[in-house]
Amino acid sequence: MKTKAIFFSALLGILGSAFAQTLPDGFTNQTLATGFDQPVGMAFLPDGRVILVEQRSARIKVFAGGSVGTLGTIPGVNTAGNERGLLGVAADPGWPARPYLYFYYNHSSPQNVRLVMYGVTGDLVGPASTNLKLGAPYFILTDIPDLASNHNGGTCRFGLDGMLYVSIGDDASSCSAQDVSDLRGVILRIDVSRLPQAGSGPPPKSLITPKGNPFSGPNDNARLTWAFGLRNPFRFNVDPVTGSLYIADVGLRTYEELNESVQGGENFGWPWYEGPGRFSSCSGGLPAVTFPIGGYNRVGMNPASIVSFTRYRNRLGGSAGFGNGYEGDAFYVEYYGGFVRRLKKTGTAWSIAPPVSGQPNTQDWATGIRFVGDALVGSDGALYYLTQFPGALHRIVFTPVLPKILAAGTAPVGKPFLLRCERKKGDRILLAFGLVTIPPVPLPGFFGSVEILGYPLVSGIADSNGHLDVILPVPPEALGLVVHFQCAAAAGVDVFISVVKTVRVVQ
Repeated sequence: MKTKAIFFSALLGILGSAFAQTLPDGFTNQTLATGFDQPVGMAFLPDGRVILVEQRSARIKVFAGGSVGTLGTIPGVNTAGNERGLLGVAADPGWPARPYLYFYYNHSSPQNVRLVMYGVTGDLVGPASTNLKLGAPYFILTDIPDLASNHNGGTCRFGLDGMLYVSIGDDASSCSAQDVSDLRGVILRIDVSRLPQAGSGPPPKSLITPKGNPFSGPNDNARLTWAFGLRNPFRFNVDPVTGSLYIADVGLRTYEELNESVQGGENFGWPWYEGPGRFSSCSGGLPAVTFPIGGYNRVGMNPASIVSFTRYRNRLGGSAGFGNGYEGDAFYVEYYGGFVRRLKKTGTAWSIAPPVSGQPNTQDWATGIRFVGDALVGSDGALYYLTQFPGALHRIVFTPVLPKILAAGTAPVGKPFLLRCERKKGDRILLAFGLVTIPPVPLPGFFGSVEILGYPLVSGIADSNGHLDVILPVPPEALGLVVHFQCAAAAGVDVFISVVKTVRVVQ
């Protein structure tokens, strides 16, 4: 176990060294708000506001309309050691009809880990309002062990099924992660829909046990358990399409791992395995385990901690989406080292995605993104994330290079007219033109649709300069007409759309 002095010595060494962020071409990191005190967990309200929690101050913040407000403070939070504190937050998916926030934290006295629900009052529907306040608490779980200062887990998020998923570390008791009845080294799946609207809790565990959990016993804790065999699942993300969980489990000696929970009941192997390799033993025989879908060797990387960054899904109508080439990819980030890696699934196998233009190297999709506490994809398709040092909220946005139509605004009758669509070498170009604009006809791709304007399409491959040139005859009978042009450039699985160019035929 790392002592506090060693931890902060290492941290100060990293903070004292200058580093720059490197992202692939077209991607930009934007800082949205600063001045937070070690923010560590976040959740989106349905209206786009961001709820953030600060690990050591135990304050709850809201970011809305460019401003930051404070909802309140969780009392009795234990911050002794490096990893304790207020660690996770989730917003009820029924908001604003169900205006509840859920928090996961270490409690001081008695010393345990707790899951609590708070009612919220104020402006429940104003996307630019920071006027939100915590009401009274209702304690859901108050008996999660906290004997050690580390390995607390810390994520609570709702799944597509409306259930609340919670990650719990092994509390530095490794073989406890192999005991589904112990509330250590596990992911829980909880039904909060039947909780009473009054009182202080905790409820009988039978009241919060949902149908469909994988274990029928031997006790109530086991019946709440979704998956097990984890060391310190500090951060996980929920796939908004499939509902699968992507769990970053922090390693000890050799491996940092990213795990995928699809159906529940998975044993991710700790401490029998660390990553894909055998590590230790517990009572009983060697179990069947679910191995990680990705990760990295941590030898020589002291300290090292993996954080789940997201399983990326584009958002319909999102202005900052990453595009079809990223659809379904899983990202993770190294907390201290600052590298971001991207996994792509082919069939049933996951592997490092092929590098894209501007990527710092073949392994790392980005570098210099250090001290990430949490990350989520917003409704705009951008990847939002928190840094603890300095305390800030950021987002990564993609700004595509759109094709341009280069042509004069007038076309003289009887002369050839040069029309050029320009983007990048090797793009497949589709040019549409006509006299009137009709409703757009979608093309394959995420970035928009091209307006088919009533006349034939011209297609081809952009040359070494990124150009596709078309020479059009302008017959005398076209005099006085206004012609509209638009082009689409396909690169890989993405389609990029130009603005419409209008040309008038003159004498």
